[in-house]
Amino acid sequence: MGRATRWGIVAAALALVGSSGCNAINSIGPNCDRSTETNTPVRYTEGTVEHGVYMSAPWNGELLWFPAGMRYELEHGLGEVPRFVDIWLSFKKCGTGESTIAPAAGNQAELRTVDTNKLVIVNGSCVDYWLLVVAGTGDGEPNPPADPDAMPQGSCPVEDAGM
Repeated sequence: MGRATRWGIVAAALALVGSSGCNAINSIGPNCDRSTETNTPVRYTEGTVEHGVYMSAPWNGELLWFPAGMRYELEHGLGEVPRFVDIWLSFKKCGTGESTIAPAAGNQAELRTVDTNKLVIVNGSCVDYWLLVVAGTGDGEPNPPADPDAMPQGSCPVEDAGM
């Protein structure tokens, strides 16, 4: 078989796959179950409230495991409906203590319920993340802790301030 014939077969195969449309691509893409039936909400009552701002964890603390389809019901303890809710994600467990965090976008984290008691947040994507939720009743948003030696919650180590 000549070189031109092989390239012709490859081109024909690519044209055939391309003409089959998005359904063929979707059938081989990520397949994760994000349904309500198999992903019942996990109630989370931890986190802190300071100066009218709820944080599910410190910036450099142990974030919440947020696999595909996960549903959290976070009891924020603010006593009223938050004026803002910010959802942050990381690929690492210990937030800024070992990596970076970034604001969620699209269906990475869907805010389904906001009321005086809780926030319901769903990972509508097929990617696993670590979750940090910040919500508040005031006009401002929280800043990272002023004390870099502040002890994070959970099993995350504290970095040396001199590093």
